[in-house]
Amino acid sequence: MENADIEQKVAAHYTQGNVTARIVQALGLEPDDYGRVSVETLFPLDQLHHGGVALTEKLAKAAGIGAGMTLLDAGAGIGGAARFLADRFGTRVEAVDLSEEFVATAKELDRIVGLSGKITHRVASVTALPFDEMTFDAVWSQNVTMNVPDKAAMFAEAFRVLRPGGVYVLSHLAETGRAALDYPLPWAMTAETSFATAPGMILQHLADAGFDRVTDHAAGAPPPRRRCRPKVSLRTISRWAPICQGAAQTLCTLSAMGVLCRCW
Repeated sequence: MENADIEQKVAAHYTQGNVTARIVQALGLEPDDYGRVSVETLFPLDQLHHGGVALTEKLAKAAGIGAGMTLLDAGAGIGGAARFLADRFGTRVEAVDLSEEFVATAKELDRIVGLSGKITHRVASVTALPFDEMTFDAVWSQNVTMNVPDKAAMFAEAFRVLRPGGVYVLSHLAETGRAALDYPLPWAMTAETSFATAPGMILQHLADAGFDRVTDHAAGAPPPRRRCRPKVSLRTISRWAPICQGAAQTLCTLSAMGVLCRCW
């Protein structure tokens, strides 16, 4: 299957309809609340990755994210990490995602919490970023790689848009090779759009892209989980519900890893 076809299928996987309305309803928000809602209010629903906001915070600390930085969220989903980073650290964030619906939802959620002026969202592929070379201090990709077959292109693009000394931080759910993956999974209904590459290959692709001083934080990453019930059920919003922190059953064929690498 061609890369463009895969990206269309990936975007379709994350297209559910009325995502914004479902989130607003689940949180009991009213139009008068817009602009006065805290970023924290959205945490139960907008952190679409294992580990929740705690992992987002841990990655930000490891990457040294700080005020005044310009950051690219490459594969932003509905913008949970982008809002956390903009709100907590005062970073200026550009965000891209394949799903038009997710981009529209991210923009609306930014408006709800009053962050529209700090974050810009657009539809784009992480393998063909619409930015000039050496634009960003940091590139962020949280649980994106599992939907990207051409990781060499993804990492090369991240390297291209980073300024010298910039940091690339990503989290990834990797195959251990012990058994076949049990579909459906939050990022793919079948193996057709799932690319949970082994950790060694991820590290090799990063080195090939030119990254130096690559640090694997897998030992401190939370394990992937499934079949849990968050405080507000994501099942009312979309089918990417099954994995979140605090469940009893792990996906034994996956391992969680976080990678931090610098562009020199």
